[in-house]
Amino acid sequence: MNKQIEQYLNQLKVQMAGCDKATIQDALADAQEHLVTALDNRMEDDPGRLEEEVLQSIIAEYGSPEEVADAYKQAEIYLTPYIASAGRANGRGILDRFFGIYGDPAAWGSFLYMVIAMATGILYFTWVTTGTALALSFSLFLFGVPLAVLFLLSVQGLGLLEGRLVEGLLGVRMPRRPIYFPKEDKWLDRLKLYLTDKRTWFSLLYMVLQLPFGILYFTVAVTVVATGLAFIAVPFIQEIANIPVITIAGVSRSLPGWSMPVSILFGVLLVTTSMHLAKWVGNLHGRYAKRLLVAD
Repeated sequence: MNKQIEQYLNQLKVQMAGCDKATIQDALADAQEHLVTALDNRMEDDPGRLEEEVLQSIIAEYGSPEEVADAYKQAEIYLTPYIASAGRANGRGILDRFFGIYGDPAAWGSFLYMVIAMATGILYFTWVTTGTALALSFSLFLFGVPLAVLFLLSVQGLGLLEGRLVEGLLGVRMPRRPIYFPKEDKWLDRLKLYLTDKRTWFSLLYMVLQLPFGILYFTVAVTVVATGLAFIAVPFIQEIANIPVITIAGVSRSLPGWSMPVSILFGVLLVTTSMHLAKWVGNLHGRYAKRLLVAD
């Protein structure tokens, strides 16, 4: 990378200290792509000019690190995810806070994320394992290097997609721009660039771990909610359909009348607790996703 561009990016990062990591990554990616692309285009149009002189004019048009940092800091207010900025159910009493979870968008977003996490986990795991196996298998052939580069590019795209899901459902600010990698002329140079970047490995690790996490999330969410709904439905099934709901030693029995309100109450408490659990899991997973998918 051009030393002047590298210095500009370092200064921009310093000026944006205190901003969200995702905002910093977006700002650095935008600046690097703009400066590199503009420099290449202008040097092609006028190869006789000095590179430093051309870059200075580009920076003057784009803005100094201080100016660009101020612009992103002002825009950061409007980049807060909807779920993170939506009102929370902050009732004064214990019951208000407990049952108010049904009015919390973060809880519903986290629950939806837990339900779909197994599907995304299977997709990510399958893609990573299949792509890695193919890249290694064809590494001895001439087309193996371009295949490996395209695979790593796809991992970057999946990481960006997962970031959009995390931001939309869990309310954690994630990058909206992919990490910019200079477009090297040689495929082998591109491959080295990806393989020596720790962010590539963190993304691959996230994709692999998403499968066990997704299975766990889906199992817990569906099991707890289904159990709670079953306790709520049992009295109605017994009274309306006249079907015994308990079988002990092969003998079917009906719930006594006094236990029906208890069954409904327990089911409601269990479902409500599952929403609090989903929100807690969503908070943890959001921080974990940001740790692996957002550049330092």
